Amino acid sequence: MGDEHLLEGNLEIATELNEEAADLFRKQGRRGGLQTALDNLGWAALLRGESDKARALYKDSLILCKELGDKQIVPESLEGLACSAASNGEGERAARLFGAARALREAVGFRLSPRARALREPYLEAARSLLTEAAWEKAFTEGRAMGMDEAVEYALSKEVETDPLTTPAPEEPSASQAPVVLTRREEEVAALVARGLTNRQIASELHLSERTIENHVSKILRKLHFTSRTEIAAWATQQRLIATNPE
Repeated sequence: MGDEHLLEGNLEIATELNEEAADLFRKQGRRGGLQTALDNLGWAALLRGESDKARALYKDSLILCKELGDKQIVPESLEGLACSAASNGEGERAARLFGAARALREAVGFRLSPRARALREPYLEAARSLLTEAAWEKAFTEGRAMGMDEAVEYALSKEVETDPLTTPAPEEPSASQAPVVLTRREEEVAALVARGLTNRQIASELHLSERTIENHVSKILRKLHFTSRTEIAAWATQQRLIATNPE
């Protein structure tokens, strides 16, 4: 009933019913189902203009989804966070989250109802207007390449300035060497390549999909203008030595 009132735009009633449902789940010790109520509360808060509250509820839902292995509600909360990012002017973050949500929803074969799509449409249009078409497609594609665990990790990370997957790690390049900018995730993957791990082993180590690791390795090769994993390993080893012996 709470979900139905949400789709009809009756936000006060939707909030009341979903709060009641969440309270009942907690009292009965039933974790399965609570994530749905939290997600619905997030949408109600977002539509009321309470973006900070909505983000907190979506993140609580995602944490619970990850613990329960619920693949159906994850895309809902990811899109909620995408809409929140769009309303805050965070175009690239919104695009990645929309992309991740689209791919994960397709993976489970779930289709949104027309009313549910209508809730998201204004935020989606706002997000697209913040970026050029090329920038949107790039970020959206990056989101689609994420597995569920990586998408949840990205969504739970701090927004914009301190996002661990998008903020380059600080470097101190030598005078003769142009700075190489890798994301923190790419640096982590490069370090594991240097240890001799295969993509499958790295995926297991980081709890990500093998395809995601392949994408990271490809990006590292392009950024460093390398052609082999051996070159990545040598570079990562050198960076580690520089970090431990800066002089």
